[in-house]
Amino acid sequence: MPYDTSFAIRTVQPLHIAFPESAGYWEGYRAGETSLQTDRFEFKPGWQTVYARYVETPLVKVTFTDGSTGWGEANCGIGPEVACLLLEGVIGPMAAGREFVHPVQLWDFLYDAQRGRGYSAGYYLDALAALDIAVWDALGKREGAPVAAMLVPAPRASIPVYLSGVRKPSLKERAESLNKWIDTGLRGAKIFLTGDIDAGLKELDGLQAAAPRLERWMVDTLWMCAFSDAARAKKEFAARGTVFFECPLQPEDLAGHRALAALPGAPIALGEHFRTHYQIGEWLAAPRALDVYQPDIGRTGISDYVRQLDASNAAGIPVTPHMGTGVSIFQAATLHCAGIASAAYLQEFQGGLSDKLGKASDSAWSYRDGAFVLPDRPGLGVELDEAGIERFVVRR
Repeated sequence: MPYDTSFAIRTVQPLHIAFPESAGYWEGYRAGETSLQTDRFEFKPGWQTVYARYVETPLVKVTFTDGSTGWGEANCGIGPEVACLLLEGVIGPMAAGREFVHPVQLWDFLYDAQRGRGYSAGYYLDALAALDIAVWDALGKREGAPVAAMLVPAPRASIPVYLSGVRKPSLKERAESLNKWIDTGLRGAKIFLTGDIDAGLKELDGLQAAAPRLERWMVDTLWMCAFSDAARAKKEFAARGTVFFECPLQPEDLAGHRALAALPGAPIALGEHFRTHYQIGEWLAAPRALDVYQPDIGRTGISDYVRQLDASNAAGIPVTPHMGTGVSIFQAATLHCAGIASAAYLQEFQGGLSDKLGKASDSAWSYRDGAFVLPDRPGLGVELDEAGIERFVVRR
């Protein structure tokens, strides 16, 4: 069924929301190991990446000139106010009042507006992703169709997921938590390790022994391995049946990833740091640098995700979207995009984030038997109560 994808934007309204009561959510299993901490941010020994102490995220509401509305969200847990400022002061004013025949045209217009100045990644693209998601949500609601159904004729109706992280302080508690999830039908989980391969193997062995019913294990070392350690880990993880080895080397190391991907062992997965299809071509080209591509919808948006999915499919590389920081809007957008991707891999799922807004978020997405079922509801399938959101707003 053809859909009308034309639109003009009247207003763009960003919201910075935060959940201070969620402090410790991200890495509760390493409580007490903080090497540097501020009111909002922290670093953990063995990892170079900064993490938020509590969940924060940028939302954006778009209103078309015909009155249609939609919500978007970026994966921007560190400094979401930056994305909000860009939406309010730069991107919104440039996009408002212009006629677009398709969201891809809006994405290209906003990308082209700043590409000559080097804004090819970072907060500008995060803000663009949030707006793009909101536009797709508004179009779906206007056309009376789920977003996934607007992207392909027959999206997957059921999307099996794996748990991203097991956030408990001890191995015993992590295993108990995993076994409870397994009882719900969960089939897979990903654990986060440092570049200390011996410690990582001990953790993986302990969890596999304590939760033997789990079918699929994934490992993410968050870019912290030296090449020789990654090569060893690749073999050791494969010997333990690991489905993929995520983010082994520094994100800029194309040559290293190519060399690592050519070695025997667990498949190499990465992609969350990319924003655009312009960035991924050389990583997909022979000799390819990865085996599984993981675009993050809160950074690519839906429009450019489709182009990245097409490029990955053409290269014969399966896609399973990454899912990081975000509440119900970002998670729903990710699941819609997973519904048009390969079924070869489980879809990442952040347990405990989608319900942060409580009754202020009415989502038609439901978890059952280890999977999410694509809802028969227009747009992303999520309705937000603006009055209910107000208590979470830091800045509007």
